[in-house]
Amino acid sequence: MTIFRTLSVTTTLLFFGLAVSGQYQPVVFDPATNLLGNGQPLPAEKQWSITGPVSSDIGIVEARVYEDAAMKHLATTGRWERTELSDAPTFNINLDQKLRGNDKYTVVLGFYGSIGREASDTLAARLSTYIDAYVDQSVDVSSNRTRLTKPVDQVMDELNIIVRRGADNYRSRLNQPFQGFSQLVQDKLDRLNDTRLSDAKYMFKKKEDEGQRSQRIDMANHEIASVKAMLNAELHSYLDREMMVLRDRTVLTDQTTEHTPNTISLNVGYGGIYNSGDANDLSYGQAPYVGISFPLGRRAFSSRFWSNSSISLGAFLQNTQDTDGSTLTGPLIDRPIYLGYGYRVFRMIRLNAGGTLVQKDMLNIDGGKSSSLEVRPFLGVSIEINLWLGLGK
Repeated sequence: MTIFRTLSVTTTLLFFGLAVSGQYQPVVFDPATNLLGNGQPLPAEKQWSITGPVSSDIGIVEARVYEDAAMKHLATTGRWERTELSDAPTFNINLDQKLRGNDKYTVVLGFYGSIGREASDTLAARLSTYIDAYVDQSVDVSSNRTRLTKPVDQVMDELNIIVRRGADNYRSRLNQPFQGFSQLVQDKLDRLNDTRLSDAKYMFKKKEDEGQRSQRIDMANHEIASVKAMLNAELHSYLDREMMVLRDRTVLTDQTTEHTPNTISLNVGYGGIYNSGDANDLSYGQAPYVGISFPLGRRAFSSRFWSNSSISLGAFLQNTQDTDGSTLTGPLIDRPIYLGYGYRVFRMIRLNAGGTLVQKDMLNIDGGKSSSLEVRPFLGVSIEINLWLGLGK
């Protein structure tokens, strides 16, 4: 029976993996060995998914991928949810955020099961107790008014934190996280922050022998109870969404990703260096050039514009002439040096534009020579070839 179950699960995983391989590269989680993908590197710079066996009492499987072992920087999340008509023996979580190559990640898998009405009521009662106690300690009742001991916005934030932390090990099957208490609650807190207890005589009818102090206390308690009632009503509304509790949790640290090569591209092209004039009387020098390009973005993580863009650096292979016929060279290597922006328009064709540093030698009256450096615009088109592949970090 055990062999049949194992073969059944393996066959199902294989079939499902083949079905989704067109879009997502599947990585199988094996709970027996506590390994992802049999210990092989995770896919890099591509969409991927986590799949594995799941018991029938688990309704939600959540994956959280962190960029560090301390789990402080979240890279991506995903979840699988069992439908009411599903009895699938496997889960599958698609992860759209691509991982960077030559890196390490921490993958956390959480398995959640239904808690039932009784446990849900117990959770609601516990959180209600925390909320009521927090409200009581946050209200100061003086002889003539009520005030909050903290700013209203801070009270709202801390009330939301109480709920989120108290329900941290729970998930809604409807995938609706707690959004925080409403504006109605904030309005009531604003009112509680400045309620004049001198108006109590208009709200409570007392016997003549009952003093104003008793009326004011009743009014303060009434306002506080009103805030608590609204808070607990919104809390129960959230917890009524078929909550599930964390049954099992697996933390997989130091998950390496595939090696992805860093590339530096060689550019060989032909360009023109502006000398002077306008469109009707244009003077320019022209020569072949060679250089290297550093990409401004990787295709897996950047837009098409940035992945096709680069910063190019290189030199012209020949000196050119200025308008007056004098030779334009360059510093250091005796050739014009350029720095510019490049954009790939076809697979191997790149347009370049930028500035060229040229050196111009001139004869002085005394027969000596003097040199001047100038930056002049240039335009060029080049063929791009990947020069170095497989460089590590």
